[in-house]
Amino acid sequence: MNSESTPVAEPLEEFLRSKSKGGEGSGNYRRNLERCVEDFLDWLVIDPQSGMTFGEIDERTFRRYARELTARDLTPGTIRTYYAQVSAYIGWCVREGLLEVNYAQRNVAKEPLPENNGRRSGDQQAWTDEHRLLITRHVDEQAHDAADEKGFGAIKEFRDRTLVYVLCYSGVRGGEIFADPKDNRRNGLRWGDVSLEDRKMTVLAKKQDWSDRSLTKQAINPMLRYRNILDPASDDWPVFPTFHLPSLYETLRTGLQDVHGWSTDDIETFVDELTGQTDVLEALREYNLPPTSINTDGARRIMRRLCEGADLELEGKHGYLAPHGGRRGAGEVMVRQRGFTAAARLLDNSEEVVRESYSHIEAKEMAEDAGNAFSEHDQ
Repeated sequence: MNSESTPVAEPLEEFLRSKSKGGEGSGNYRRNLERCVEDFLDWLVIDPQSGMTFGEIDERTFRRYARELTARDLTPGTIRTYYAQVSAYIGWCVREGLLEVNYAQRNVAKEPLPENNGRRSGDQQAWTDEHRLLITRHVDEQAHDAADEKGFGAIKEFRDRTLVYVLCYSGVRGGEIFADPKDNRRNGLRWGDVSLEDRKMTVLAKKQDWSDRSLTKQAINPMLRYRNILDPASDDWPVFPTFHLPSLYETLRTGLQDVHGWSTDDIETFVDELTGQTDVLEALREYNLPPTSINTDGARRIMRRLCEGADLELEGKHGYLAPHGGRRGAGEVMVRQRGFTAAARLLDNSEEVVRESYSHIEAKEMAEDAGNAFSEHDQ
């Protein structure tokens, strides 16, 4: 098939099926995707300059569509969301070999879109309800598929799932649970710091003291299942270890020499018989040699990879769900549902800081309350 002559609308159904992993029921996300992409495809028919095949579209096509969206009676956020959904479709088409590049992501194409001006507290990235739904569904599917295929070898997928759930629902800072190469006190959350029975984890907080942080019920089951598969040899094992194979081998070699006093020849003979991650981890368990924890950069790389797998494309400097956005998203939910005091407790911040960080929520609620007050007064 000549991809240049393929109509832009032709792969839509396959794209939508990929969003629901082959199922016909798709939920709100698929319906929103379908509506936004079909709007774009309808506009392609109307606009005589835009063409209808992959060979006829370029960055100018998407620049004109961005202008079309800005001319409608839509909020800036809605405009950016519509455009992002179309960009997700085009990005998928690129990965399927139908187009060489995602022209929708070219700077010249996005110039007409409204920009965040950075002045509002709500402009910083915060994982939305839809973000949580999409990324947790993706890691759930990955873990389920890996368990069917690899059984207890599905450690990496279950680690990634647990990482996402902790970031989504605990409000913890990434620096409190991941290693920091510049601070030897921050070597990553350890299993000895976690109590699933008490639903808490003890972390070195930003203010340099040890603090108990909540593990919500949403994070408990993923963490419990993951711990059973990881089977850490001791409480000193990190909750989020690196699975970078050269690093695991280095930890094993160093530990066998420094802790157990093996000779170099004995170490190499032993290591040569290991065939990969499963064998190395089993050796680390046997000799109680904890692997190193992922650091904050590693966590960002994991989230970037997971977002690519989930076809999540975000605007802004990150372009993916950055770990700090999970904390802000948790704060958004707590402020809206339980108020500033409860949010401050979850986030381990002062109420004053939380009010400043989430002032956009208070302003909206105050506007509604004030409007009701004037309506009652004027009756």
